[in-house]
Amino acid sequence: MKTILLEVEDDSYQTILDFIKLLPEQRCHILDDDELTKEEHHHVQKCLTQIAQGDYSEFDEWETVK
Repeated sequence: MKTILLEVEDDSYQTILDFIKLLPEQRCHILDDDELTKEEHHHVQKCLTQIAQGDYSEFDEWETVK
């Protein structure tokens, strides 16, 4: 599986979450922040820092996604 971190406006959050919940559970699993381990939080923060610096090397096939 791949992981997607998605930041959205507060007023869009519930609508997007409701849509994601329509996807089959075996294909998509939603993790709340408080479910992440300390290491997972660290990894997410590292990725966000890299993105802020324009470094997308952590991501496979980023050019096709961008």
